[in-house]
Amino acid sequence: MAAAASRLTDDEGTFLALLVRVQPATAYQLSKIYADSPVSNIGTSKGKIYPLVERLQKRGLLKKRPVKGDARGSEWLECTSRGEAAVRAWVMDIRPTHILLEDPLRTKLQSFELLSRDEQLEWIVEAKTELQNKLAELEAYAAEVTVPFKELVHDNAVSSVRCRLDWLDRLLAAIVRTKT
Repeated sequence: MAAAASRLTDDEGTFLALLVRVQPATAYQLSKIYADSPVSNIGTSKGKIYPLVERLQKRGLLKKRPVKGDARGSEWLECTSRGEAAVRAWVMDIRPTHILLEDPLRTKLQSFELLSRDEQLEWIVEAKTELQNKLAELEAYAAEVTVPFKELVHDNAVSSVRCRLDWLDRLLAAIVRTKT
């Protein structure tokens, strides 16, 4: 297959990169890791994970083998050497979508004129509360896990949340200065 055929989407790259770190693992175990992570943004439903596994296997990027003694038919997943090469290429591939990340809060702000001033203020307070809760969750999670480059990954997540909190403070100040 050509290089383009082994180019990974971000969901595929994220999934295979995790598999490389923890293999062998079952699809269920991987989905549980994602579900427990406060920083993961990959959908972990069976409707997404299992088709992803099938696509990656068909492309020769991962292999499966039965879990011995498991009556449910679980399978161990392992990344192939070709899969590891695809993960390395994915890590090196910085795409335009990686530069300015999608932000639903920023997008919602563009429709703020539909809200009353009180609703705008309420929205900001709620968003700030949720972000502060996320900071606490990130701190607790960091104390529980060991991942490569843990301190730097944690710093990025915390810095991103703090940056959004600062942005909400500026938004709040702008709305407070605005006449009713």
